[in-house]
Amino acid sequence: MPRRVDRDDLRRTRTPRNKIVMHVKHRAAMGFSLIELLVVIAVVALLIGILLPSLGKARRAGWTVRCQANLRSLQVAQQLYADQHRGHLVDVGLSHGGVGDASLSWTRTLESFCEGVLTLRCPADRSPYWSLEAGGQGLTINGASRASSYGMNNHLSRTYNPGLSPREPFDRMDKIDRPSLTIQFLIMAEQGDYAVSDHPHVEAWGDASRGPTLAQRQVQIDRHGGPPRAATSLSNWGFLDTHVETLPFGAVYAGREINAFDPLVATISR
Repeated sequence: MPRRVDRDDLRRTRTPRNKIVMHVKHRAAMGFSLIELLVVIAVVALLIGILLPSLGKARRAGWTVRCQANLRSLQVAQQLYADQHRGHLVDVGLSHGGVGDASLSWTRTLESFCEGVLTLRCPADRSPYWSLEAGGQGLTINGASRASSYGMNNHLSRTYNPGLSPREPFDRMDKIDRPSLTIQFLIMAEQGDYAVSDHPHVEAWGDASRGPTLAQRQVQIDRHGGPPRAATSLSNWGFLDTHVETLPFGAVYAGREINAFDPLVATISR
């Protein structure tokens, strides 16, 4: 006959509750198993892969906005300067190749017309020609370091204008017919001779097909996005009416007859 199991037998065969608790505590003390650890690592790696591009994009967008603020400050300082100097524009003084007179440059002239500190470095600028003190690599061109991320359109200069029109120099506000379409400040190239200059030579950029390649040697036309040396390269541009825009290069330069640099033809292609 089957053996009858009474309550006393059941109590004797049950695992005591305190032993179960001790087993769980022991398991916890041992930590994760190898498989569990690998799963956690895989999940973390997946999350990093998803989040990093978004974080990088947000950081670059922040750089663009801060750069716009810098350019806007320069344009406002230029307006204050013009108000006190019969409508005249500031001038350039730092030629490409590390020569020139820094005391004549707008980088010095505008210092006393800017509210607070004149910020001359774009947060995205990684040029090796910044001095060691400025956080750069200390490289120089003929002894000259990079003084500013920004440069001034040479069409508006008294001393380095192209010399192609009898109406030059366009060095006063009353000579500019369309200030809202005329660029004054831009971002200089981070490499090459123009990295230490405070202005480009726009007249050397040629037609629309060669413009992006030639301009890239003087101006960082892709500083805020897009491919390098292309009409779709994105950069910030400061206009004489003090507004700042992030625009593709093709919108501000489509050849010598269609661009936002020469006051005679000032146009933006949208």
